[in-house]
Amino acid sequence: MNIQPVGWWIAHHIEEGKREFNFSEFATYSLKKQKHKMEEIIEVVNEDEMPLDSYTFMHPKAKLNTQQREEIINWAKSGFYKLQ
Repeated sequence: MNIQPVGWWIAHHIEEGKREFNFSEFATYSLKKQKHKMEEIIEVVNEDEMPLDSYTFMHPKAKLNTQQREEIINWAKSGFYKLQ
C-alpha cells in the first residue's frame, strides 16, 4: 500500500538533495564550487546533520556510526586536497 503524501515528501527530499549536491553534475561545477561542496560534506557529516533525522526515522540502518562518519570525512578531505 502506498500513501501518496509520503511519496511526495520523499520525492521532495530527493529533489532538494540533488539541488544541493548532484554527483552526476559535480564535474561540471567550477573548481571553487567543487571545493565548497566538499567542505559542505565535511561539515554536515562532522556535525551529524546527515543523513537527515527525517530519513533515518524511516530508515534507521542509514544512521552513520562514528567510523562511517570518519570514512566519509576522510574521503571528502582527500577529494578536497586533490582539487588544490
